[in-house]
Amino acid sequence: MSDKKIVQKIVLGGAIFNKNKKLILQRHKNENIFPNMWELPSGKREPLEDSYNSLLREMKEETGLEVEIIMPCSIFDYQIENEQEIRDSTQINFLLKPTGSVKIKLSNEHQKFAWINCSELEKFALSRSTKNVIKKAFKLIQIVKL
Repeated sequence: MSDKKIVQKIVLGGAIFNKNKKLILQRHKNENIFPNMWELPSGKREPLEDSYNSLLREMKEETGLEVEIIMPCSIFDYQIENEQEIRDSTQINFLLKPTGSVKIKLSNEHQKFAWINCSELEKFALSRSTKNVIKKAFKLIQIVKL
């Protein structure tokens, strides 16, 4: 076990669907963690913040989209270690759909976006965990008929 401070975080992610396509974002090349990687729109829940409100806030901040929460989709854990600490994060992902315009307005954390179908997953630098979430989300949209 490390002597570093361990910081636990809850991250809320969104599998946003529009017309059988799933939104992914590419992290900015200047980000300290995972530069240029593709990911789900997601963000950290603030202390004492309601998880659902946090999810809606993060989706708006990162994509400019207003979304409706359909259902929880999946959970995965990850750890990031730097010189000062270990971030022990749990990411809770939700199936979402836009409620209005689908015009994307990226935050400064991201440099590109793509609406993809399941067959396009291997074209993007996505973590294994993120790929698994997206695959599960595609299966769920068939069940809930989004």
